[in-house]
Amino acid sequence: MIFKSKLFNELTAEELYEILKSRNEIFVIEQECIFQDCDDRDYGYHVLGRNESGRVAAYMRIYEIDEAPDVILIDGKAIWSGNLTEEQLKAGTKMPDYHDGSGEGKANGENVRTVQMGRVLTLEHGTGLGKILLEEGIQTAWNQMGADRIFIEAEDYVEGYYAKAGFVRTSDVFLKDDIPHIHMELWKNDSR
Repeated sequence: MIFKSKLFNELTAEELYEILKSRNEIFVIEQECIFQDCDDRDYGYHVLGRNESGRVAAYMRIYEIDEAPDVILIDGKAIWSGNLTEEQLKAGTKMPDYHDGSGEGKANGENVRTVQMGRVLTLEHGTGLGKILLEEGIQTAWNQMGADRIFIEAEDYVEGYYAKAGFVRTSDVFLKDDIPHIHMELWKNDSR
């Protein structure tokens, strides 16, 4: 399998179609999760691996963020802010991460360039493809995007997968599209 990291405007129409087809297959059909997939966050980097038939069989997107999205506590449930109405946002309280993500103590208060990985998928499960994809994504974040920190909203059950690559959990479990998630992060040159 050949992996490529490309900016959005470098993708061919065929690559974009294959990416959206694979994302739809995994997130909408397999996970039965109805959500707005095209969310204006696709304008960063795309890491894709195509199999022999040309199908995008491994994929993730990476884009720069200013701060981690909020998680709101409503009636004892932690819910991703993107799934809430304005009224619910006002009625709830923000769930604190284990830290605020500003880089204080990690980068001595200097500006921290943070990127977020998301829409991580493989069509060929149990083959080691996910590990290769994650390594490619981390290298893209460090080398092509100049990131200091990688942030993810991981499904709770894959915490161990990301932990093997050095990601550290930074939140309690919360619901995003009715699926349990956690926040995790990886710092460049982290000594943990």
